[in-house]
Amino acid sequence: MKNSSLALLALLGAPTLWLGFYIEGRYPHLSNSWFTGLWGLIYMCAWMCSIVCMQRLKVTGTTRFGKGILWVILGTLTLANWSNVIQLVSPEYKPAYFFYLDACWPISNFLMLPIGITAFMARGLSGWRRYVPLVPALWYPVLVISMLLLGRTTATGLILGIHSALGWTLLALALYLESRKTESKATTVSIKYELA
Repeated sequence: MKNSSLALLALLGAPTLWLGFYIEGRYPHLSNSWFTGLWGLIYMCAWMCSIVCMQRLKVTGTTRFGKGILWVILGTLTLANWSNVIQLVSPEYKPAYFFYLDACWPISNFLMLPIGITAFMARGLSGWRRYVPLVPALWYPVLVISMLLLGRTTATGLILGIHSALGWTLLALALYLESRKTESKATTVSIKYELA
């Protein structure tokens, strides 16, 4: 799959967290049900598409840390997604290990902070796109500040949902544009090679 295709899939899934929070707020019977597992699965799969695209574009650089941190977050997202599968197929019965799998979701959000900083420092994206990984990376600090100031309220959910939708949409868009730029260069080089 091309990087631009991964970025488009990430773009489609970017607003899923906000939509999930919003729908569950309007229809409380859907909260913590199969629906939560469904939107969680879509959200994290889109997130994983962004991470794989970042890997391929070397957004976090070529250092051991820059490459390794993306593999670590793919691991935590995979574990967190298992909790979404369990939530989807068996919302009433959750095995004892569900808590540990589900804990990988906030761990993944926390890992985005060093990923955003590393991407910024590595200059793996060009121009304004260089700053974009910092937006979704700030989700965890926004969570902590919102919880301290507002508690676990609808307002906190709204702030987190909007931040998530904007952050992941901007990242997916930046990755798409960067992918198209590199794919265009590759096509140009290929055509020149075939004509020579």
